[in-house]
Amino acid sequence: MYICAVHASRREALQSVPLSAVDFHVLLVLARKTLHGYAILKAVEAESEGAVSPEVGSLYRVLARLMAGGLVEETSAPAAAPRVHRGRSRRYYRLTREGRALLKAEARRLASAVEIARNRSILPEGAGSR
Repeated sequence: MYICAVHASRREALQSVPLSAVDFHVLLVLARKTLHGYAILKAVEAESEGAVSPEVGSLYRVLARLMAGGLVEETSAPAAAPRVHRGRSRRYYRLTREGRALLKAEARRLASAVEIARNRSILPEGAGSR
């Protein structure tokens, strides 16, 4: 098991790989830019081509867990982004330094697993996950 070097109090919450598919994809989309919750959900669905499709309620539980683990933090809305939707303030999220480090560790772990699968002729060279 790989452990990301972060504060010991946060380590227990969520600081090791492997990550769940939802956690991994949420961190992936936040690595690109700051987003509000529903935009995260839509980006996860789009980037995973529908393979990962969290329910709205479960996404917010994932975000809360990732924040408790120090991987994601709430932030102010980007300059051009709407701050209110249907009379409610939007909450925006971004990846932390710890989140980026854990995301990189997980991406390396997955790349290594894919390489092993290719070496054993389970996946042809250049083949994706589908």
